[in-house]
Amino acid sequence: MMNLGHTRQTSTHISLLLPAYFWSKQAMQAITRFLLVTLLAVFMANTAQASIPEDGHSAVILAYHRIGDDANPDGNISTAQFLAHVDEIEKGGYNVIPLPELIDGLQNNLKFPARTIAITFEGSFKSALKNAVPALLEKKIPFTIFYSSDYADTDSADHVNWSDLKTLNAYSNVSLGVLPAAYARHEAEEEIKRQVNKARQRHREMLGTEAQFFSYPFGEYSPEYKDIVRNSGFTAAFGLQSGAVYDGSDFFALPRFTMTERYGDVERFRTAAQTLPFPVIDIEPEGTKLDGETPAIGFSVPSYLVSSLKSLSCFVTGQPEPDVQILGERVEIRVKDAATIERLRVNCTLPGP
Repeated sequence: MMNLGHTRQTSTHISLLLPAYFWSKQAMQAITRFLLVTLLAVFMANTAQASIPEDGHSAVILAYHRIGDDANPDGNISTAQFLAHVDEIEKGGYNVIPLPELIDGLQNNLKFPARTIAITFEGSFKSALKNAVPALLEKKIPFTIFYSSDYADTDSADHVNWSDLKTLNAYSNVSLGVLPAAYARHEAEEEIKRQVNKARQRHREMLGTEAQFFSYPFGEYSPEYKDIVRNSGFTAAFGLQSGAVYDGSDFFALPRFTMTERYGDVERFRTAAQTLPFPVIDIEPEGTKLDGETPAIGFSVPSYLVSSLKSLSCFVTGQPEPDVQILGERVEIRVKDAATIERLRVNCTLPGP
């Protein structure tokens, strides 16, 4: 496939939790650029972006859920699609590294080769254990599994148990991260703390090590949730928003590209794997609640990207183009009728090199 270039992208999610909105902040915390051929024909004709300092210190984390589980289509990717990804990894010049190595490198400002990726599995489904893990183990491709201890405790028919987890933990190229003990939305801070502490305790009791990594259920989190996870001793925490990670990322709101059957062909895999960072600051809103019909969403860019904002394009899932105002280094986005949408994603893109 010819590499035409990249775009820089940012996105955010808004989820409706009656009687108010819960804003997960997901991709507004990590802004990316990626190959998007349908846009580049327009963007690259007008603008050519140089590489930015963050490019050499970035990578992409992929998130898979169910593999080859047609009875549960939500979050599923076919076995054939997954094996096609493995084939692409082998033939496409990717640098696949263990998640602990990636996070350590980012925190120490190390440089990574182009197409550096890490692979994760969300939810520890048995379909992934059956249809994906053997191929990765055979080819010695590293990966991380995020699991909920309550499922392992009850020996769920749909999720891996402690015996499976102990077997996987014995492989040098496999790492384990935790979800809250019960995979569910938790709003009360005391309940969040209880679920996080129980997950850490069960990991310690059953596997003899401290859990380094945490994954937010459904990819949703708030500043309060992040503070709890940070103060619990984790090294990093992950959402399910799309985007690249880089050395300036919020390490307790790291993005991952979710791979599903609908968005899981090899072209989309390549698109995700070539994503590069789009750094921003002063993300708005800070809190988790959104009021009104037109919520305020905004961010600021470094001075060296201001001249590129004339090529900025923003999109809202299922809606016409939003109202975007560019005020020097500041970008303000207004989404109308947000109260009518249960879960909202906003994507903004800029052309890359």
